Amino acid sequence: MELIQIRPVPQLVPSRVCLSCEVCCRFPEADSFLRPYFTAEEIGRAVAAGVEAAHFSDCNGGHVSLVPNPQGEGYLCPAFDPATSHCRIYDVRPLDCQIYPLAVTWNAGRSQVVLGWDTKCPFMRDQAETGNGPADIQAYADRIAALVEQDDSLKRFATNPSLIGQFQEDVVILRPLPRLTERLNREASGVKREGKLPAPGAGPLTPHALRLTPLTLDDRSLVERALASMKLTAAMPLAAYAFAPHMIWRALFSYWWAELAGHLCLFAEHADGLFLSLPPLGPGPLAEPLAQAFSLMRERNRGSSVSRVENVSEDLRPSFEALGYQVKPKDPDYLYHTRDLIRLVGDRYKSQRAACNRFVRERRSRVEPYQDPARDACLALFREWAANKTTMGLDAVARHMLGDAESANREALTHHRAFGLVGKVVWVDDVIRAYTFGYELSPSVFCVLLEVTDHRIPGLAQFAFREFCREAAGRGYEFVNTMDDSGLQSLARSKEAYHPCRLIPSYIATEC
Repeated sequence: MELIQIRPVPQLVPSRVCLSCEVCCRFPEADSFLRPYFTAEEIGRAVAAGVEAAHFSDCNGGHVSLVPNPQGEGYLCPAFDPATSHCRIYDVRPLDCQIYPLAVTWNAGRSQVVLGWDTKCPFMRDQAETGNGPADIQAYADRIAALVEQDDSLKRFATNPSLIGQFQEDVVILRPLPRLTERLNREASGVKREGKLPAPGAGPLTPHALRLTPLTLDDRSLVERALASMKLTAAMPLAAYAFAPHMIWRALFSYWWAELAGHLCLFAEHADGLFLSLPPLGPGPLAEPLAQAFSLMRERNRGSSVSRVENVSEDLRPSFEALGYQVKPKDPDYLYHTRDLIRLVGDRYKSQRAACNRFVRERRSRVEPYQDPARDACLALFREWAANKTTMGLDAVARHMLGDAESANREALTHHRAFGLVGKVVWVDDVIRAYTFGYELSPSVFCVLLEVTDHRIPGLAQFAFREFCREAAGRGYEFVNTMDDSGLQSLARSKEAYHPCRLIPSYIATEC
């Protein structure tokens, strides 16, 4: 099958802009679902052009394996040269890259394939904000759509359904792709009739075929009962062992659950495929539920390295290792004595104490519980906060994570009650300038999930954090967990400055 000819189409973004951009070809995580997808033909061309075959786990098609960024945090496409900002295989780069910043994705309901533009592209975002977007963007989109919906291209997408990305709120839909939607649904229906598992991304029939059920807000009690049945011996559970820290990301991931061998298995899905976001939840041995879960993931992911179990606790690590799984450490959670965060006593808290005192001295403020009418004001604050962060010279990893964070904050602000969240806002001169959300992790531990403050106001961040810790203390929690640092050095320094009493280990488990 011939490679669809996108290259003759002029690039929407000028080359001079692309060469100075610090977003494309860089990724925050080694298994980022945004990394380029290569078909079998594209893999052959890439290897011939110099990309090592080892970067492709499946010669029949799949997402390329990334390499550590030698100049900083995060990961790079192996075809990207950070010294020159050039693609080493530009002339044979995959379709995924050829049409960017346009993207072929599912819509929010996963019922239709659409063509959109990605607001993570700085050029497109800047053009949209100034009202000077490319006048021919719709014409360009129509031209790309026509090529994507050619007969040979439809066959290509049907063979490689992971070319279609998951729904993302920051992708602006330009037009539907009805022929591609029809073709994929026809393929999925045929697979179902034959009793086989659909390929990754095959559409709305996938959950039924995999015996998975969509995770909804109504499933909170189901998850919490399963967590309670674990009876882990660790007094300090990981922050991920709760409902809220998963559901706030449901705009970026699709979540499913299944009962396997008497255990609740919570799956998350993105363009790469399925993984377990928590170990199987329930009493009793893990051997059978893990075997079934990995069997599902292998079938679903076609051997992709995405098949894994996230957030394995220190308690469970020996069980995983005894069963022959490979267990590797990930970023630990930060745990503090609540009293230390409130009192800020001693030289080691001198700077935080001084910052709080300055804020109290210079500003008129009040702290109140979060209420729904404050949602729009808080979202506006988040956007101001994110814009301010962007001007601070963040690296590509941090900028990417910042782009994803808006949907998570919106979920928390909108569904705080359903998630079981406690929220506080800080009014400064009668304007909301900070908000914080958290949840009960255990009878003795309260977890801080989200915190947004106006960093232009000296001492506000320290004050808001201290007041939220007062809330935790007032509810009887002895400890505060602030989650992990996501591998960001700046965030790690901030958390370490409050002198955690313990770092709680966390692991990722894969098949050997």
